[in-house]
Amino acid sequence: MSFAEPLPPLRATARRPWPTLPARVVGVTALILVALALWGWPLGSFLLQAFIPGLLHGTLHLGLHAFADALGAGIAPALRNSLLVALAAALLALPTGGWLAWLRVRSTLAWRGWIEAGVWALLVMPGYVLASGWMLLAAPIGPLRQLPALLGAAQALLGPVGIVLTLALKALPFAYLALQGALEHSGAAAQEAARVHGLRTAQRLRLALAALLPALAAGFAAAYAESISDFAVAATLGAGSGVQLATYSIEQAVNAMPLDFPAAAASSWLLLALVVPALLVQARAGRSGHGSIGPRHRPAAPVRLSRRATLGHGLAVAMLGLGALATPVLAAAQLALGAGADAGSGSAAVLPAVGYSLRLALLAASVTVALAWPLATLLNRRGAAARVLDPLLVGVMALPGVVLAAAYVLAYNQPVTPLYGGTTLLAMAYVALALPIATKVLQGPLAQLHVRLAEAAQVHGLSRLQTLRAIELPLAARALFSAWLLAALHVAFELPASELLYPAGHPPLAVALLDAAAGFQLQLQARLQLLGIALLLGFALLARLAFGGVAAAAKRGSR
Repeated sequence: MSFAEPLPPLRATARRPWPTLPARVVGVTALILVALALWGWPLGSFLLQAFIPGLLHGTLHLGLHAFADALGAGIAPALRNSLLVALAAALLALPTGGWLAWLRVRSTLAWRGWIEAGVWALLVMPGYVLASGWMLLAAPIGPLRQLPALLGAAQALLGPVGIVLTLALKALPFAYLALQGALEHSGAAAQEAARVHGLRTAQRLRLALAALLPALAAGFAAAYAESISDFAVAATLGAGSGVQLATYSIEQAVNAMPLDFPAAAASSWLLLALVVPALLVQARAGRSGHGSIGPRHRPAAPVRLSRRATLGHGLAVAMLGLGALATPVLAAAQLALGAGADAGSGSAAVLPAVGYSLRLALLAASVTVALAWPLATLLNRRGAAARVLDPLLVGVMALPGVVLAAAYVLAYNQPVTPLYGGTTLLAMAYVALALPIATKVLQGPLAQLHVRLAEAAQVHGLSRLQTLRAIELPLAARALFSAWLLAALHVAFELPASELLYPAGHPPLAVALLDAAAGFQLQLQARLQLLGIALLLGFALLARLAFGGVAAAAKRGSR
């Protein structure tokens, strides 16, 4: 072909068309149906029972009698106990979390990185594992059996003191995380001005606390809401010591015979009435920042502690770590592996429970991520569907798990939806509880994927599936795995839904441990606790290996 001849025309690259508007409508409709099945239908039918008893049975009676029945059944003392222990736990968690955050962010301690590792370990450790650790520590055949004085002191942990302490430890990470960011962004100008004007130490401390007030309010609200919604501690230490808490009362109302769903729904509304103010305070605190970061922002200089102060802080952190993390492991190990432990006692109930929980965790986490991806994409488009979906997800995140589980018992035990008593319904509840946080985890990373990536892929002839597999999936792999791991951890150790929805003869790990504690099968309880901790460590190792692989691949790609 000579240079004078015209070039042959370029052929259009063959490609499959991307989803059109009808296909997108079908996709959004499918997500709406999923949301209705997971949250709308069960929560709506259950919570309306408080105002319209017999709603699902055709016998409609408008009124507020259910609230009177709930109060007559003893929910008022349970609500009072929940309020008091939640306030006490939040007041204990807030200064402790602030102290740890200050050591991590503002000090020059060489070992301060271990503080954050311990806080995250507390965050992922189930509440019933901590409570079970105190129970095993105070057991007559536990590690303190040869020390009567210490054993007697440990008995106090089985009552209100232990309940508050355990809830404070579980709420501590929320206070820490709320204050960590504020301390990282605190500037040096205010404190330097205070020193120039000769303010005393107490006055400078008040000035610093005023600047941290939004973070303090958010940390307190998060710790309070987490404590008042907790079910694990209420079902272990609370039930064992006779301290009735609201979440356990709701579970008992659903499990009791005869069933009284209107009273349980009314109790759920009353519990939500105690949770909502904390959420409003947290939202208000998040919008009331001081705006300290700007063009002239200089971070505050780290504080160099004296040798005596370093030793004191080190001992205090070590004692906190010993009580919060080491006690459950050591107490369980002593009973499970110590002398006199019968290796065959209850072994038939240990591995099946762990295996069942692990299989459900893998399944539910995979389904959760598969649904969270399109939901997060829908939220990032900021359309009408996103304006409805976003508050729904936030509301479900704040909803106590026992309320959603009780709603599933009612809604899916009907002739039109006969799913109660099977693994399918339990897996659905796990997905419903894990999906909101997984969606929020994915929303930020997916928003960073530029829209031009998809447009360029379409221009070059890639189908939507090829774009997902070759472009978007590799870029979002780390966030997707983080969401999957978070969902798997949540599912593997979930208690309220497991207690109310598990199939007969197939108890998950959390239910088996709770049953062992209720039946005073201490060695079986210890073995289940050790296996649960081993499962946690396995997930942590998996995360470490996966994130290390992603980082190595990114480093090789940058070369």
